[in-house]
Amino acid sequence: MADTSRVWGGLFCAAMVILAVIFLWGISAQSYWALAIPVLIGFLGVLAMGFWIGWTILTIKTTPPAPEPPSPPPSEAEKSSPAGPSASGKGAHRGRG
Repeated sequence: MADTSRVWGGLFCAAMVILAVIFLWGISAQSYWALAIPVLIGFLGVLAMGFWIGWTILTIKTTPPAPEPPSPPPSEAEKSSPAGPSASGKGAHRGRG
């Protein structure tokens, strides 16, 4: 697999060199198409990426959040203390080390 990756990489590099030569030849010939075609391809590429992002957002599957279970009613001990269950003894050992 590594050999085929190198072959494809080499072909890609060769294609880029050929396209660069064609582009430079078109610029030297003062051809309108030498600039119009790359700009058109770039613009259509940006539009395609925007469409792909929109399509991905449109078709993503989301699951609704699970409903929270009802909380149990407070016990009798919690109802009788005015400050709740955490008021008993909090900070009672301060200063002892």
